[in-house]
Amino acid sequence: MPTLFDLFTAVAMILGTFLTVVACVGLLRFPDVFCRMHAAGKAGTLGVSLLIVAAMIDFAPHEAWVPVRGALAIFFQFLTTPAATHILARASYISDYGIAERTAVDELKTFLPSRPHETYGRE
Repeated sequence: MPTLFDLFTAVAMILGTFLTVVACVGLLRFPDVFCRMHAAGKAGTLGVSLLIVAAMIDFAPHEAWVPVRGALAIFFQFLTTPAATHILARASYISDYGIAERTAVDELKTFLPSRPHETYGRE
């Protein structure tokens, strides 16, 4: 009979796998790079974190340092992924990567021109 820890592990694995699959579907289905990065950044981060939690729950009784390493992995996942997706989105916008036709308003146009020389006045 499964213990309570086994049930928590299974639930975390199923939810983490589901969110990772949702991120993959978003990467395939969304129309432009900005929407794709949103899907990968949000659902992917939480999905990977839940998979790490499942590993922490499963391996914690066998080794004492597993929860510490898992918590550090989750911390760095939440620290680096939003910053990386922000930098990639900014670089995509500056390099004039096209937005989808369904995007109604480009609010960044007034704050961040799509060409670097427009920002600094160089030719």
